[in-house]
Amino acid sequence: MKRAHLILHRSYCTVNSSFQISRLSKVGQINEARKCFDSLRFKAIGSWNSIVSGYFSNGMPAEARHLFDEMPERNIVSWNGLVSGYIKNGMIKEAREAFETMPERNVVSWTAMVKGYVQEGMVAEAETLFWRMPERNEVSWTVMLGGFIDDRRVDDARRLYDMMPVKDVVASTNMIGGLCKEGRVDEARMIFDDMRDRNVITWTSMVTGYCQNNRVDVARKLFEVMPEKTEVSWTSMLLGYTLSGRMEEAEEFFEAMPVRPVIACNAMIVGLGERGEIGKARRVFDSMNERDDATWRGMIKAYERNGFELEAIDLFGVMQRQGVRPSFPSLISVLSVCGALASLEYGRQVHAHLVRCRFDVDVYVASVLMTMYVKCGELVKAKLVFDRFTSKDVIMWNSIISGYASHGLGEEALKVFHEMPSSGTMPNKVTIIAILTACSYAGKVEEGVEIFESMESRFCVAPSVEHYSCTVDMLGRAGRIDEAMKLIETMTVKPDATVWGALLGACRTHSRLDLAEVAAKKLFEIEPENAGPYVLLSSINASRANWGDVAEMRKDMRNKNVSKFPGCSWIEVDKKVHTFFRGDVRNHPEKTLISMMLEKTEGLLREAGYSPDCSHVLHDVDEEEKMDNLRLHSERLAVAYGLLKLPEGVPIRVIKNLRVCGDCHAAIKLISKVMEREIILRDANRFHHFKKGVCSCKDYCIHKHFISLDEHKSFSDFNIGFSEVKKVTLFLYLLCFIPCPHIEVIDLKSVVAMGSEGPTAVTINITGFKKFHGVAENPTEKMANNLKEYLAKNPQSKDVVLGSCTVLETAGQGALASLYQLLQSAINTKESESVTCGKTIWVHFGVNSGATKFAIEQQAVNEATFRCPDELGWKPQHLPIVPSDGPISTVRKTTLPVEEITKALEKKGFEVITSDDAGRFVCNYVYYHSLRFAEQNKTYSLFVHVPLFVAVDEETQMRFTASLLEVLTSVCK
Repeated sequence: MKRAHLILHRSYCTVNSSFQISRLSKVGQINEARKCFDSLRFKAIGSWNSIVSGYFSNGMPAEARHLFDEMPERNIVSWNGLVSGYIKNGMIKEAREAFETMPERNVVSWTAMVKGYVQEGMVAEAETLFWRMPERNEVSWTVMLGGFIDDRRVDDARRLYDMMPVKDVVASTNMIGGLCKEGRVDEARMIFDDMRDRNVITWTSMVTGYCQNNRVDVARKLFEVMPEKTEVSWTSMLLGYTLSGRMEEAEEFFEAMPVRPVIACNAMIVGLGERGEIGKARRVFDSMNERDDATWRGMIKAYERNGFELEAIDLFGVMQRQGVRPSFPSLISVLSVCGALASLEYGRQVHAHLVRCRFDVDVYVASVLMTMYVKCGELVKAKLVFDRFTSKDVIMWNSIISGYASHGLGEEALKVFHEMPSSGTMPNKVTIIAILTACSYAGKVEEGVEIFESMESRFCVAPSVEHYSCTVDMLGRAGRIDEAMKLIETMTVKPDATVWGALLGACRTHSRLDLAEVAAKKLFEIEPENAGPYVLLSSINASRANWGDVAEMRKDMRNKNVSKFPGCSWIEVDKKVHTFFRGDVRNHPEKTLISMMLEKTEGLLREAGYSPDCSHVLHDVDEEEKMDNLRLHSERLAVAYGLLKLPEGVPIRVIKNLRVCGDCHAAIKLISKVMEREIILRDANRFHHFKKGVCSCKDYCIHKHFISLDEHKSFSDFNIGFSEVKKVTLFLYLLCFIPCPHIEVIDLKSVVAMGSEGPTAVTINITGFKKFHGVAENPTEKMANNLKEYLAKNPQSKDVVLGSCTVLETAGQGALASLYQLLQSAINTKESESVTCGKTIWVHFGVNSGATKFAIEQQAVNEATFRCPDELGWKPQHLPIVPSDGPISTVRKTTLPVEEITKALEKKGFEVITSDDAGRFVCNYVYYHSLRFAEQNKTYSLFVHVPLFVAVDEETQMRFTASLLEVLTSVCK
């Protein structure tokens, strides 16, 4: 009896101790758990298992294995714990070694190992092991099913699902989700309807599937009959409305939600922001009791996208005061806003934050920083950022050239432009726009014309309407109006508003009323609601005192209901932006001091010999009223406020949304001299740096009739807003378009061209992938590395031109970043310069470890861009690499004739199939974005899955690749 009592007591103590050890381990108190374990006089096998498991759970696998080896005895639970522990810590190799040394295994052992392979993305290994299992339970089947679905092998998953002896609710729900992600919603619905038991997750998966595939109305009907709904169910339905752009229904649904989680509110903020309903988006933001990083990011982005720069800056300040650490995308949005407002103080603050977070070493960040500093007038700082990087992408080059252009530094822009090719980066379309603009603003007409005429032969960039607009503007500024008109008449593309607007602006500057009327007539036809042409034509008439024509034009505008917002100027003082309109200082809290400063500067200007040029006033009024109009122009008010508030030695930075008038230009030059201040004025076209009575523009194009149109009291109906001037003056396009990159710099392999280099040649660029975990060799890596050597030994058709051969990262951001670098840069490298006039094909090779045939993929889906497993280490929401491209269900198909290619390869003796499944995430998103690039740039893209060397030997793989190049060349020619 006593012995029995002792056994019972010992058993109770053992169970209690094991529970205590497990409890402490789960809350992270592993040291306390170890003390509890060490204090045990009798250590049962359960206690040993608990402490080993605890170490594994707390990320200490070495200590766990040490204790496991010390165990006096082990049971199958101990061994299963060792295997599972290694798997939890991502040590799949060690887990397999432990599995192989187990004295005995049960279904739990096998299932744990299969699950480990699935979690590591090694689905082929998981599948092999699964079919070796001596017995399987429901969990085993469900784990393997999930592996196929995660690997985008939905057909295999469906076959496995049909084989399952018992289809529980978890398996069926997983199958529904997998099919919906592939767009097979009707098939998923059949499984849903056949289920006896459904839980709320099943219902929600089906609703989500309909929403993902843009069948929102069907989703809503199903949602309404759900027996129960959770927060996730409501949110899924709401996202269906927001992602499809049906915001009115989204608002109604949002109001009906019993609980509004953060993710739902964020979706509303983003959706409303994209529709421009900023007030509603802000009300949602303000109503939230808690906010995450996406909330702040979404609201700041909404402000930035819709032109509410001041509100974006204010919200950023609130974010900082509340101690919220801004995320990478938030900082990038704020930097863009700082550039738009020329808010240098906030821009520097964001730059410092990026440095602290070590984001500043990224090429993308560098380009955004350069753009911000350029727009703030700090070109020296922009150049410092540029010079920090030894390896620069084309967007960095474009940014610095655009910066020099906007500051009128044509010589410097040309110098950098000529340095580009020697650095290995060839100019693209935007580069040419930037350098032509630089030539235009610096009067480098001959250099600009030479670049324009040779751009297609030297850089394989066909002239677009933007290039013609720049060249017309350049000739017009130089007074060569007739040449500009001849160029328009010989254009290879149809002139648009920017071309005629550039000509009209030149006619205004040089008082060419004859051609001005021609250009204005064209603009009236293209953009009848744009006030710009009316204003420009009226200004020419006004400069000639044709007041009757001016009145008639004004009457015509009223009859056609053509109007616009007034122009304005603004200045940042103490991190606050002050905006001024013509003559409007009455509402400013410091109006008295501003008026006193105006009087002071007027007196100093008169003493310096300044006399107002009243020809810049576009109305028939007396001289005194004209002079009053001039002194109260918005930029003069902003400069006066800067003189009043900013200490000596600090440059006065003023932004104006229109061009500065000639009189204000002359006045501010003198103010910089008599007040001994540096003044930086950014108008709609360019920067003017005033210092010691001199302007950086050297008065180029500041002629007598260079007239500002926003400042005249009786002419206010004619004001041109920022967006309208953009259509008339091309450089506004460039100033707003200094682009932000979507890539990181990747070192490219050398490009080798073989065979014919005539315009009929077909250039084929190859990519493969690096060896990935669990595969001995990746044939695609060998293809990319050895193809040039193989083709040198086995010459192909003279029309086959091999471009770049590059190995991409297997997973994570690297593959897509490398791809973007290739797509945007490799096609323009020196070696391929002479062949890019022909057709270009991008062929991507991916490996299909379970296949024995070559597979040509016909399409890819946008989904993989947004849904990538955590183990790949890629968080797209934190990496602005991928452009937005519609709903995740968007499908892109190759424009190459896949069937014809397949048949041609079969005739050459290869086993080839076609497929609509681009495979695993990396393959899919590489193919999808290559197809996206192909669609936008008139190239072609193809993805081919190849078997492993165990199925098809290396020589056959290379022969297949060479044959594919010949077939593609034949098809494209």
